[in-house]
Amino acid sequence: MTSKMVLWLSLSIPLLVSGSGTNALACFACWAGYGPGEERLNKPLADLRIIYEKKGRDSLPYIRQALTTSTDPLVIKRAADYIVELNDRDSIPYLEYVLSQLTKRVAFSTFGIGTSGYQGRLAVAHALAKLDPPSMADQIWQKYAKLDLNRKSEVPYILNALEDPKLTERLLIILNLMEDHQMMVGALNVMAAGGDAAALPVLREKAEQWEAKASQPRLSSKPMKPVFYYSVLEIKAKRAIDAIEARQK
Repeated sequence: MTSKMVLWLSLSIPLLVSGSGTNALACFACWAGYGPGEERLNKPLADLRIIYEKKGRDSLPYIRQALTTSTDPLVIKRAADYIVELNDRDSIPYLEYVLSQLTKRVAFSTFGIGTSGYQGRLAVAHALAKLDPPSMADQIWQKYAKLDLNRKSEVPYILNALEDPKLTERLLIILNLMEDHQMMVGALNVMAAGGDAAALPVLREKAEQWEAKASQPRLSSKPMKPVFYYSVLEIKAKRAIDAIEARQK
């Protein structure tokens, strides 16, 4: 037997063997995973669905535990969605607990737009809005001034998800504070998504101011002083104006 034939047999035999448990497990494409879609590689997500489908309302203790202990935004969102499906107002304190991580001095979470912690909190805020809780937006806003910039960056989006009736008023305060360029961009993005007509006079005035500043030579900033890109702010303000006016028609 030639060396080439030996090599061919050594490579071919594993492919010819059928019914082997080892080979079945090694075939990633043949593995069904834990469930469909996002569940395929996510056992906690699949487990949550399975127990909900099996026990319905009796699964609430498990759902609440998953909501408050998981760090996976997919699990948190699914748990929050199940609470809404069950219209379980007794779970509102559990939802509020998740959102309260944003304002706690010590919290085991990640903060800032795009983090997994933010994604989970945003899903919970949408769920709370559907259950009509009375005061979570106010609680977050009361502590806004003491938050760091990463946490503050979430606030406009969280307030919008909570359907805060004072959203426009609070976004204008953020714009007037001028603490950070990205904070202002976030506030303008949310203004475009959920602001009302009360913001229009202020936005028009600011757009004019930022347009004038954008046309001037940009001086180097002082150490520790925020840098603002006025051309970007002007564009964002005008987009917010257009979006609000379109909603008024």
